[in-house]
Amino acid sequence: MDGNMASAPTRSSVPAKNAAGYVTEARDGRLWVFLAESKEYTDFKAKGEPAQVVTRIGEGPGGMSLRSVNGAVIDGYLLSKEGFATEVRDGRLWVFKVGSKEYLDFKAKGEPAQIITRIGEGPNGMSLRSVDMATIDAYLQAKS
Repeated sequence: MDGNMASAPTRSSVPAKNAAGYVTEARDGRLWVFLAESKEYTDFKAKGEPAQVVTRIGEGPGGMSLRSVNGAVIDGYLLSKEGFATEVRDGRLWVFKVGSKEYLDFKAKGEPAQIITRIGEGPNGMSLRSVDMATIDAYLQAKS
């Protein structure tokens, strides 16, 4: 190969998507995805790869395969957009503004008392859920 030619980036050198609420780690050419501060991530760091995993071949940054303990975690990661925290629960995409009190409460306490749902209006026909319509509208208008 000519020394002046730039080589293509390898899959392990492709940066992971910056998705609020998720942590990623590249191992053996695959990108592992976990909810931040989850027991599954703590176990992964301490014990290594779990026995049961979900793999999405070629769906990650630069065509990397994505791995996680749960397909919903991968979906939430893939559907995240800058400025928004997302999480898939029961087949619905929850959307919050990053760092909002509502998101922190959702992580600590679960579903809020007041919920706005837009049935089938999310990516791939998913239903969207949030605490207000403005957050959903902003998410839908944001670039991936």
